[in-house]
Amino acid sequence: MNNNEKEYLKKASKALTYFTFNNGPIKTLKEEGKVKEEEVKEIQKYIEGHLGYILKVLLQEGNIEKFNLIVSTLDKFYVNDNEDVEIKDDGFDNIYKNLFSMNTGIKLNK
Repeated sequence: MNNNEKEYLKKASKALTYFTFNNGPIKTLKEEGKVKEEEVKEIQKYIEGHLGYILKVLLQEGNIEKFNLIVSTLDKFYVNDNEDVEIKDDGFDNIYKNLFSMNTGIKLNK
């Protein structure tokens, strides 16, 4: 893995950790003094390391079989609920559409 790939995985795992962890209920718990900043940072570093590994498997290795093994193993042995997952984009779909779906008037001839 070269330095650019390492840096990208580092940035991506930190950004995704913020998106999924720091931007949610933990923020309220921190503000209410129910969890300390040091505890949040410890959990955050743990999540970043594990997300970094998942991203490495998917993006660098391109190994969907290994990813599926991780998902199926953890689901089978550790996920013991039937709760639905509500997929949330926190507005990023609209940001993406606004940035990249603009009609520039340029047409390519085939």
